[in-house]
Amino acid sequence: MNNRKKMVLTIMMTLLLIFLSGIFIQQRIVDMLNKAAELSVARQTEDISLLAAERFHRFMTPLQTAAHHLSAHEQDKEVVIQMLTKQNPQGQAGLIDFQHHTIGRFLSTTSFPRLQTAFHGNTIIDYNPDIGILLATPVFFGDNVRYVLYQVYPPEMLPKLFALSDYDAFTHVIIQYRDGTLAVPYENYTTKDTRFWADDTIQAGMQEVHERLKRNKAAAVYTEGAEGKFFVFGADLPQTDFSMIGYMPWSAVAGQITSIYQRVLFLFSLMLILFACLSIYLLMAQTSVAETEELRKARLEADAANQAKSQFLANMSHEIRTPLNAISGMNEMILRQKLPKEVRQYASNIKSATAALLTIINEILDFSKIESGHIEIVPTDYQLETILREVCTLVGLRAQAKNLQFRIHVDPYLPNNLYGDAGRIRQILINLLNNAIKYTPSGSVTLDVSGHRSENTLHLRAAVTDTGIGIREEDKNRLFHVFERLDIERNRQIEGTGLGLAITQRLLTMMKGSIKVDSIYGEGSTFTIELPQPIQSFDPIGDFNLDAQPVYETDLSAHTDFIAPSAHVLLVDDNDMNCFVASSLLQETQVQITIAHSGNEALEALQKQSFHVVLLDHMMPGMDGIETLHKAKELPNIGNTRFIALTATAISGSREKFLAEGFDSYLSKPMTGAELTAMLQRYLPPEVLAPVSSRQTPSATADLTSAPATAEPAAEPAAEPAAEPAAEPVAPPPASNEPLIDQEVGLKYCNNMQAIYNNVLTLFNKHSEDKIAQMDNDYTTGNWKNYRINIHALKSTALTIGCRSLNKKAQDQEQAAKDYLAEDATAEEQQQALNYLQEHHAGIMELYRQVAKEAKPQ
Repeated sequence: MNNRKKMVLTIMMTLLLIFLSGIFIQQRIVDMLNKAAELSVARQTEDISLLAAERFHRFMTPLQTAAHHLSAHEQDKEVVIQMLTKQNPQGQAGLIDFQHHTIGRFLSTTSFPRLQTAFHGNTIIDYNPDIGILLATPVFFGDNVRYVLYQVYPPEMLPKLFALSDYDAFTHVIIQYRDGTLAVPYENYTTKDTRFWADDTIQAGMQEVHERLKRNKAAAVYTEGAEGKFFVFGADLPQTDFSMIGYMPWSAVAGQITSIYQRVLFLFSLMLILFACLSIYLLMAQTSVAETEELRKARLEADAANQAKSQFLANMSHEIRTPLNAISGMNEMILRQKLPKEVRQYASNIKSATAALLTIINEILDFSKIESGHIEIVPTDYQLETILREVCTLVGLRAQAKNLQFRIHVDPYLPNNLYGDAGRIRQILINLLNNAIKYTPSGSVTLDVSGHRSENTLHLRAAVTDTGIGIREEDKNRLFHVFERLDIERNRQIEGTGLGLAITQRLLTMMKGSIKVDSIYGEGSTFTIELPQPIQSFDPIGDFNLDAQPVYETDLSAHTDFIAPSAHVLLVDDNDMNCFVASSLLQETQVQITIAHSGNEALEALQKQSFHVVLLDHMMPGMDGIETLHKAKELPNIGNTRFIALTATAISGSREKFLAEGFDSYLSKPMTGAELTAMLQRYLPPEVLAPVSSRQTPSATADLTSAPATAEPAAEPAAEPAAEPAAEPVAPPPASNEPLIDQEVGLKYCNNMQAIYNNVLTLFNKHSEDKIAQMDNDYTTGNWKNYRINIHALKSTALTIGCRSLNKKAQDQEQAAKDYLAEDATAEEQQQALNYLQEHHAGIMELYRQVAKEAKPQ
């Protein structure tokens, strides 16, 4: 009897264990299937978001095309509105100006609050539940917005035109603004749907969706609550200010397996078979989850690599543009003086080469956009003669340095005024010519420019012929591969990355052009491009003579169109050289300039007095420009102050970033005096501006040593500088009996201008004690990150004044700090670096004091 009871008890325990195991396995499978289903729904969500973005783009493109046409043909306003209405009768077209006068479909600005932002240059989409959806785009005349062109689609048309409920029978999708405001509801959207989205469980699921969207393009989350079982999902619509959210029933994805789980609980006789089946299924599910996890990790690694690349591009932009800003600004101050013709010719060539170099830097920094397919072609009116002369100026010296003959033949009957992306065309020609010069040891390089007309289009043809080493027939197929160089054994002494021809081919493809290569190995090559360009004027280019002297810059001292002696401008930059250049360029406008060297100083100045415009550097130690702007906006009586961002990190998306943060506009370094004055003229109040005729003409030779006005002395920054005082040149080897400060070296880095060099020496001496105290404090507290930043700045400024010895010691000390801070440094390597830092710090600081003492003005 006891044995029977034990057997019954054992059977019951076994049944209970099997039953509990079944419940446990069921729950595990449900969870895994829900996660797998979430990934499937997320992929479906990404497809829906692309479809939604395409629908908005389809209706916005004709509007933007019409706005572009009106920019050049204002008289066609009525015709354009009629054409838009005829082309898309579902949307009522109209045009509105600043005074709210409308043509076509009447529109009240109070009905669509976002309409006002279109007058700031933004394309907008706005929604009014009573009127419908508004698509609007600005019409530019020069740099200003004169009109806004729009189309209004009534509410009854929205489900048909924009709603996405037709994706499938179960998916419900809402288009909303990023702040959560409804833009486009799905069909038959009612108050019941509003209650559904307000449910706490649904809200919790959407919060998780938004968290996942920080790492992924689209996300989906399983929710279970009072409303039932659902998958909620979301995605940001690319290139719009909208997000897409929606839901679908759980049963539409995984509802068919419910009956299987119920049978697991009640059919004991099938439990073992079910366990076997579920084990196999579980193995497959785990494999699928593992593969999905690997894909997720791979995507995260790719995103991290892309982020690292973007950060590298931003840093490289900053490091290159900072010294280029000084070069461009100093050269412009040279051109503002009365100079001998020969000197003006040299300075004008510097300006032309600097402009071409800046264009090349911008294009190199945008290479990531080529890789991702987001590069933009920006057509404008241009003169073919100007591009050819700039290209020849840039590459001619390189050909001369190799003793090569450089020839250019231009068809004199070619139209000179064309329409296209002048910067990309310049880049293509420079790439081809540099490539020819690089692979031509002797002989000549020839550029032949010709073309043929087809109605109002010029099929521009440019052929670059060299007498170089040529290309083997088997290598031609690899000629346009990225990062690939041909015939390495023969060309190992030739510099290059293998990017030039690849970029050239992709740019030509985007501009509907073509490239062809003819080459004989050992004799030379000819690269021929053909590119269609609309003709703006049929005036011929005429005889193009490379040796002819172009018209050089005239005296720039009277180029400003206004003065504003009562205007107050706050200039915020941690770099003294940048402050000196900017204030000198603005000297003739007579504006009252106050200088601050950090975000904290800027906030103090804004609290003490009112400023019309604040020129705010982006990258500053401690509090950067964006953080400074946000804190400044919290101050009282700041509403009328306009904030302009200054940045040397000009990569793709900078403009959108600064405008989104709250800046009124931004300037990219290097910046010219014309750009600075134009920006001030645009944002200073009209009542403080006076025409240039009402002032006394300033002296042609500005005093470069005069210091700009400041409200009070600005403290030297104590953390990472956003820009170096000058370029970071490589120090020449010191002579055995050289002076502590070699004035010839210092003058070379100050454009051989004694006035500027004296000012740099004064600044070096003035800030030395603060800098030494800062580095001593960093050394004592072990703040090696700030120490490396400040020793890096000392390395650059030491060579700027001509002290090779301090430059070399600072360079070695900076390298030790880098070695100590390296992420992959071992404990032994860190200790070696720390020992070096400790052994040499005191000696460098003492040398710094000696140099500062000698730099003190007599």
